[in-house]
Amino acid sequence: MSKKSTKINKILENIQLPSKVCNQKTNKSSSKKSKMYEDMYDENSGVTELKLKDFKYNSKDKTLVCIHPLFTSLKRGIIIFYAPWCPHCNEMYDDIIELSLNYTNIFPIGVVNIEDIKNKNDELTVYANVTKYPTMKVLNKLMFLGDYNNDITKDNIVYYMNMNL
Repeated sequence: MSKKSTKINKILENIQLPSKVCNQKTNKSSSKKSKMYEDMYDENSGVTELKLKDFKYNSKDKTLVCIHPLFTSLKRGIIIFYAPWCPHCNEMYDDIIELSLNYTNIFPIGVVNIEDIKNKNDELTVYANVTKYPTMKVLNKLMFLGDYNNDITKDNIVYYMNMNL
């Protein structure tokens, strides 16, 4: 672990989050603490964990484009920005996997772990204008990330994607 990430982890340990955002208990065990920042979804989940390298930011028009092959081939999809420590993100886990397995050829689902500093995913929150977790963005046919402004539930996502395909 680099000195920079150790310093960041020490800072994060001392941040007091409002109870509405996160009510997770602090773990003193270092193995449990390190898992708080690991990706939640694995390759068997059907959900694609995306990294900064899977996006291209155009500074001229301030647009973010997903360049991951799965999304460019279908020209649509859903990107969910999550934090592994967020209780709301954890509650959605099973629904996101179910949606991904049932609709992967219609609208693929990608997720971005904003705590993955090693892959610079924290920079994506700035480019995508993400201010809360979870946040869902929809890829349109031009591959730009558009905003999704409804509750992030399984039924809402299916309805929205069926109405906007």
